[in-house]
Formats: sequence, C-alpha cells, structure tokens
Amino acid sequence: MRRLAIPFLLAAVLAGCSSTEPGKPSASDQTGSAPTTGTSTGTTPVNRPKAVDLTAVEPCSLITSEQRTALGLSKVEPGNPLPDFGEGSKRCNQTYASVKFVSSIHTVLNGGADRLKRTTGESKLTSLQVAGYPAYLTQREAPGGAPVCEIYVDAHDGQLLLVDAGGVFGEKGNTPEAACAQAKALATAAATVLATR
Repeated sequence: MRRLAIPFLLAAVLAGCSSTEPGKPSASDQTGSAPTTGTSTGTTPVNRPKAVDLTAVEPCSLITSEQRTALGLSKVEPGNPLPDFGEGSKRCNQTYASVKFVSSIHTVLNGGADRLKRTTGESKLTSLQVAGYPAYLTQREAPGGAPVCEIYVDAHDGQLLLVDAGGVFGEKGNTPEAACAQAKALATAAATVLATR
C-alpha cells in the first residue's frame, strides 16, 4: 500500500509547484548529431546535443533494457500525466528493486527553462549538465519529510524533460543526496537516449 501511495504523493508535490502558463515551443525540430543551439526566450542561445520536440516522445522509451538493469529498476510503466505540464504531456513511472525510491519521467510541454526559473525561483535551482544538455536541479520534501529531487532537462525550446526521484517513507538511507543520486543517474540515462532521437 505504501508503494502505491508514493507516486500519487510525488504527483501532488510536483503539481503544487507548477503553473499552467502556456509555453512557446519552436515550430522546427532540429536534427543531426552535432550540438545545436536554440533559444528558450528568442534571445538566449541554448547549446544542446540535439533539440528534440517532446510532443512525440514516450518517456518510457528513454530507458533501455540495459539501463533498466544498471539502474536497478524492477518496473518501468506509463503513468497518468499531470495536467499542469501541458496538453499532450506524458509520464513514465519507475520502481526500484531496492524499494527505497520511486521515480518518474515527465514531458513538460507548457514552458521551458525561463518559465521554470520564474515559477520555481532561480535561487532554488542548481544548474548542471546532463548528457550534454543544460539542466536544473531542485530539491523538495514530500509531506512527511521524504526527500524529492527533481531534474529539469532543457530538451527543446519551451519544453523540459522532468526526472524526479523520491524516497519511500520508512526506508533507511532516504537522504536528499541519495534521492538526487538516483535522479541524476536516471536523467543521464534518459537524456543520453533522447539525444539519439
């Protein structure tokens, strides 16, 4: 019962931090293996391995069978998308064999990095690179104090790939650092596959 409650709890936490301001995805999808640049606001260049339109991406397809084994995942399955992430958003839920964490991958279609900075606050975001993509990390606590780590990968203008990992209540070792280690590993795996699309 505890396992079933956590994804809904994470969804509630994530939904509470979102807004429904419409995004402005680029009309063109850039392809090729060389790094590409785009603009999140029309003025700031964004260096990505490949800009991928997330409207056509199924998040579960971003985890290969090899990655599933390496990450210690026992289950990878589609979940209910969150309305706050825009029309057409998709979700994939992951369960770990260790049962200490649960995670999910979302396509956020209604705003990119600039919107994230406005709604979350730049001071709460840590910039990093994930498989060559610019990304932003933020940490939260779910009700009850379980840590949640979120990584937003800047995959396309006006769109983000959100990877989150949260601790399961009552399990030892559920520190913010451990949650972020899980989120980073999953985000790296997903973004590596994304760059091949």
